[in-house]
Amino acid sequence: MAAVKRDYYEVLGVPRDADRQTIERAFHDLARKCHPDVTEDPDADERFRELTEAYSVLASPDVRNVYDRAGYRGRGDPAFEEALSDAGLEAPRRGENVHLDLELRDFEAREGTRRLVRYPVAVRCRACMGHGSVHVPDPASDLLDPCLRCDGRGVVQTEQSVRLRIPAGLQDEAQLRVRGEGNDGGVGSVPGDLLVHVHILPSPKDPRVIRYLALALLLLAIMTLVVYLLR
Repeated sequence: MAAVKRDYYEVLGVPRDADRQTIERAFHDLARKCHPDVTEDPDADERFRELTEAYSVLASPDVRNVYDRAGYRGRGDPAFEEALSDAGLEAPRRGENVHLDLELRDFEAREGTRRLVRYPVAVRCRACMGHGSVHVPDPASDLLDPCLRCDGRGVVQTEQSVRLRIPAGLQDEAQLRVRGEGNDGGVGSVPGDLLVHVHILPSPKDPRVIRYLALALLLLAIMTLVVYLLR
């Protein structure tokens, strides 16, 4: 369900031998450009999520080493998390999953379709980059204040859209998982998943059957009347 992610170095626009300062500077520069106050790009939310995921991997030397060595897609990929575990590194903290009910008509489940869904979700605060605090009065200061945009939580509530691909032959009560489209847990975390619970609506009665039945009853009534009159 989830799209294959691009290389994290490509996402941040840095070379593979970039140092931590270069990675951090690239992340902050790009993240500011995705801020909704300065861009009308409809893909800004998705772009910001991709940036934070890339930064969370490349900013940690140990995790970055596993990523470079294994070449896995990144966080949220079970193979990558298994590689982290094998290296003795703690798996990244994940945000909570989002659960969504979706009703499908029988022919949609049978033939497959695409469906745009909207749901409430917690996303990383762009003002504090998920830290819950900001430097004051200037970025060079060591003083921190709670972030006013997210009230120190590191995340804000919003509504998100995802276009689902519904596979053909889906059964009632099936569950679809969209990786990385759930709630964010703030700095150092990766988003949870979107779990879509499918409910297939019963087939409506064919109106033609009702019409045919009504016609048959009418013909029967006419024939009964004719027989009665011919007596």
